[in-house]
Amino acid sequence: MFARLSSYCTRALVALALVFTGACQKTKLFDQASIISDVTNVVTHESDKERIHNRVNVQSIQSNPFQGIASDEPHAALVGRDVLEAGGSAADAVVAMYFTLAVTLPSTASLGGGGVCIIHESKSGRTETLEFTATAPTILPPTTTRPSATPGAVRGISELHRRYGRANWGNLIKPAEQLARFGVPVSRALASDLKLAAGALFMDPNARFIFARTDGTPLNEGDNLKQFDLAWVLTRLRRYGAGDFYAGQVSAALIRGAERSGGSLSHMDLRNTQALWQEAVGTNIGDFTVFTSPPPTAGAITAMQIWSMIAADNRYLESNEIERRHLFAEASMRAFQDRGITLFSDGATAVPVTKLLDQKHLGQLMSNYKPNGHTALHSSTGQPRTNFENPSATSFLVADKDGLAIACLISLHNLFGIGRIAEETGIVLATAPKQQGMGPQSLAPMVVLDRASGDLKMIAAATGGAAAPTALAWTAINVFLENMTLSDAIDGPRMHHGGRPDHVLFEPGSPSKWLIGLERRGHSVLTAGEIGQINAFHCEVGLAAGNKCFYSSDPRGHGLAIGLNP
Repeated sequence: MFARLSSYCTRALVALALVFTGACQKTKLFDQASIISDVTNVVTHESDKERIHNRVNVQSIQSNPFQGIASDEPHAALVGRDVLEAGGSAADAVVAMYFTLAVTLPSTASLGGGGVCIIHESKSGRTETLEFTATAPTILPPTTTRPSATPGAVRGISELHRRYGRANWGNLIKPAEQLARFGVPVSRALASDLKLAAGALFMDPNARFIFARTDGTPLNEGDNLKQFDLAWVLTRLRRYGAGDFYAGQVSAALIRGAERSGGSLSHMDLRNTQALWQEAVGTNIGDFTVFTSPPPTAGAITAMQIWSMIAADNRYLESNEIERRHLFAEASMRAFQDRGITLFSDGATAVPVTKLLDQKHLGQLMSNYKPNGHTALHSSTGQPRTNFENPSATSFLVADKDGLAIACLISLHNLFGIGRIAEETGIVLATAPKQQGMGPQSLAPMVVLDRASGDLKMIAAATGGAAAPTALAWTAINVFLENMTLSDAIDGPRMHHGGRPDHVLFEPGSPSKWLIGLERRGHSVLTAGEIGQINAFHCEVGLAAGNKCFYSSDPRGHGLAIGLNP
């Protein structure tokens, strides 16, 4: 039972899954020396990080309009900040941040992975998504021992830059290239992942050479990390673009390296890799219009179901504090039961997404809700699956002065993917989806707009496997129904009900009256670890009023949120 419950905790036991799966066209945008200096200060002086974190989470941005950065890893946030300060767009900052993350957080953001971005243009009012998930191989070679996914992130980030970028592509990659070649201090985020995965990861001599000290122990926070092979790949990307990654020298080296590592890459799959522009999936919840990405990324769909069921008929606003916790548990239980019935392991849904978000469907799910008692799960609509959902991913957000806001999530479908480095490239290979829940289905980006004005109210991204929808719904409900500040909404203890097993999970530090109140209503209550991880921006009156926008990176992780002042 407890092994199953642990899948809801974002940073505890995730390494076990690894064991089981075997401005400015031609102008330099920023000063690299200043970046490395800033990064060193962030990594080595925790008191400074706490000061920055507290400041950015409590104070509003005084500039007008809003510009901000949030990332699960601080080096990437600093690089993104410098791109915006140099006049780059939000898309330019995303490009620089992603390639930096590929160097500084390869456990979840390697060039071997894939993901999704949701993009909102305030001027046009358009919200769209770009899907570039890492896909399963079309054919498994006979030498394959660890099926690896075909990477989509490089294609996706290149496509995002083609449509929304204005800075020189090569200049945006240069910071990551230099960090890989000359070294970068290991951040707390990467050090934490290495401690979790080192036992299985270091079975690969290539990974051990890169990520281990001379005594065989994993690199620790502040240690210098150099990745010469990865620097070569980034040089090729800087000079020749994404085409070389999918049909050039890098492609050939990547296939050779994957074959030697037991992976399953092919020239055909790499050449055919696409990034897909899609309409965002939307629904109305109260005074808001809420958007997310369509499957295979489906984490926010469940979050939107929870929020919709809770907000219906003003039942949440008319409830007392304990009943609100009970209502959240009951709505979460029903949403995850529905998820278990309708969502497949590859992220596809058994019914149209529009039906899942339809008010009639959600009303039926809540038809047997009782304010004063727990309603046990029933199987009249089918037996829900209890698939494990990969908790390992990273998210980052950017908003620029022109009203462009982007939230991206990247995943290898497992911590350090298949646990192998493709020789000659330094690239951590992603796990092929459809294996033991290792896929993109839990990735959860979300945009919230004011229904009347169309102003952006929130853009957010959540990770943490099955806990990601809960973290996203919990934050939105706290901000828009409880009227909490963004920092309080994210920082406070969370609760989660994943359908099966029939338990309400609480983070440490939750008020005892919540637990007692739920037990009196018939719930089984357990204490869990961390429930999800989220990065978010919240604007009270839209991006144009920067002094009314707030930003936060979840303290459960080791990231950084930054707002830019003129």
